[in-house]
Amino acid sequence: MTTNEALAVMEKTRTKAAATSALDTFFFETETHRLIRERVFSVLEARETRLARGLYEQKGAALIGPAGSGKSTMMARVIREYEEAAVATGGREFGHRIVSAIVPGKASVKDTCCAVLREIGYPTKGNRTEDYLIDCLRRQLQHHHIAAIHLDEIQDAGRYATEEAMSAFAKRFRNLMQVGPWPVSLILTGTSEGHEFINHDPTLTRRLRPVEILAMTPEADGPTLRNAMTKLLAGTGLTDEGLFCLAEFMPLMMHAAAYRFGLAVEITIEALSEALEMGDVRVTLDHFAEAYYVRTNSDDELNPFLSEHWRGIDTSRAMDRFYQDTNVAKKPRKRK
Repeated sequence: MTTNEALAVMEKTRTKAAATSALDTFFFETETHRLIRERVFSVLEARETRLARGLYEQKGAALIGPAGSGKSTMMARVIREYEEAAVATGGREFGHRIVSAIVPGKASVKDTCCAVLREIGYPTKGNRTEDYLIDCLRRQLQHHHIAAIHLDEIQDAGRYATEEAMSAFAKRFRNLMQVGPWPVSLILTGTSEGHEFINHDPTLTRRLRPVEILAMTPEADGPTLRNAMTKLLAGTGLTDEGLFCLAEFMPLMMHAAAYRFGLAVEITIEALSEALEMGDVRVTLDHFAEAYYVRTNSDDELNPFLSEHWRGIDTSRAMDRFYQDTNVAKKPRKRK
């Protein structure tokens, strides 16, 4: 039987989610977004031109960055922008659709082919051979007029593979960019470990146009992050009373987010959510401290929004304890 306490928790979490759900749909343009958009548009428009001339060998693009940097959201936006722009300009003779699939944990050619085919809408049945699945994928790409395949989490193609398996995977999918009658462009996204897969095959390396998401710096990214946080704030009706404009706040915020833009946005949304839940009219460092605690369950001394020595905290870790011999996690104190 459902208890009153459980019902109260349910109502509280529903109210909190409803208050900030609109914030999750915000998208903020960064220099990296503009750069990878140009790369993707460039290789796809070149594909259209080359196929019209009977040239099969195509190029691809890659976006590599640490977890929490926003690359998946960024690439989804770029794909949507390209497809919409292509439709608005009359479509493309050789297709403009981009199909996205996540590289499966096993990262085999067969499993990845099946994942792409499912996204196309052509699920396979039974135990098929690798050759059969590759041929099937080629036919479906042409039948559905697909211009590119986007493979996310590409680091899994090399993380658990032998040298031989990684080479076979790279060869199979790069061949989709050069074998007629319907070659496609290949678009890859993955964590920093994706470097290994991309650089493992020199031919693949040569055909890709990669972009790497680097760690944020206050000088280069401070204005962009402040603008993003201000827009999120405006969507809640709260005020920060100048907090976001303090010179020391952006370096602190970036460090708390391990210098990853996407993670900084997530922490901001959670802090705003905390303020709304508590009925406050302004967001403070205490709300950011609570958001960080909820995210990491680390001790106060290892919470950058509470500690004076925040620069020495490893914010890429969770459940850290200031005293390693204690097993008790404490609720965060208020900042003094």
